Amino acid sequence: MPIRYTKAILPVLTRDLDRRVVRSLVEFPELADQMVTVGLTKYAEGTAEAEQMRIRLRVRRRRPVSYFTIGHELTHLLQAGGLGLVPAGEVQCDVWTLARSELFLDDAPSYLCRHLWSATTWAHHAPQVRTFCLQALERRKTSRHYLVWLRDRIERFIADR
Repeated sequence: MPIRYTKAILPVLTRDLDRRVVRSLVEFPELADQMVTVGLTKYAEGTAEAEQMRIRLRVRRRRPVSYFTIGHELTHLLQAGGLGLVPAGEVQCDVWTLARSELFLDDAPSYLCRHLWSATTWAHHAPQVRTFCLQALERRKTSRHYLVWLRDRIERFIADR
């Protein structure tokens, strides 16, 4: 699993961040033969340039980059412009990231029903939301309305709490 770090990220690249990137990439066997470049951004938690197999992460001194953010950006590499294995869109990216591995449950999704939880309540809901994401991907095989179904399931789950 080849990884290349840009010059911009090297001054802030810690052992922990390297470990998180490597551990996250293990969950993406589709990228095993790809050279993934990891760079730095200051304007978002992360960005991706699928055509170049490049992700950029926002590195902060006191807050580690979440596995979710790394996974989300790596999932973009599987979308259009990259390998084309995952449907395009930010919500879709969240769904596929959460469904991929429990590793990526350490932070709330960026786009999927983000109004329903806070950073402090996400951990309580994360396992069930992941289960719903896995179910939604199964439903997608027979229904293109899987995201509508997913949002409804999540909203009902939160309302019942």
